[in-house]
Amino acid sequence: HRDKKRDKEKIKEKEKAKEKEKDRDKEKDRDRDKDRERERDKERNREKDKERDKERSKDRERARDKDRDRDKDKDRDKEKEKDKDKEKDKEVVDQNKEKEDTEKEGEKDREKIKDKEGDKDKGGDKEKDRDKEKEKDGDKEKEREKERDDKKKKDKRSRTPPRSYSSSRRSRSSSR
Repeated sequence: HRDKKRDKEKIKEKEKAKEKEKDRDKEKDRDRDKDRERERDKERNREKDKERDKERSKDRERARDKDRDRDKDKDRDKEKEKDKDKEKDKEVVDQNKEKEDTEKEGEKDREKIKDKEGDKDKGGDKEKDRDKEKEKDGDKEKEREKERDDKKKKDKRSRTPPRSYSSSRRSRSSSR
């Protein structure tokens, strides 16, 4: 009778040990699943971080490109300003030359007048010749002024006005 009882107890202990073993296995499986889930989360976060880094680098690159374009536009504007200044300087120099030329011609005319006054004492024929020369000089002066005006008009026509920003944009977009 005792043997049967002992056998029953042993069987119960074995069953309890099996239960405990099953519980331990379940606990290990749960822990393993949690670890796997943690690893997956870490991997997902790494991928998200990579995507964010890519976006940031793209944004930085775009900003750099914008700055570069802005600098190019500034340089282009500076070049245009320099060209305009050069053109103005050239016009001023041309005007100064014209003034000097007219002053020299005025001096010559004054000298001729003085010569005439000196020649009046000598005779009237020379005076008539001088008057004719004066008329010729006046005609020549008018012609020179006309040529200068024509030249200025031609220069103005040959210079093309700078295109506006929007029109240059339009032409670029239409060519694409």
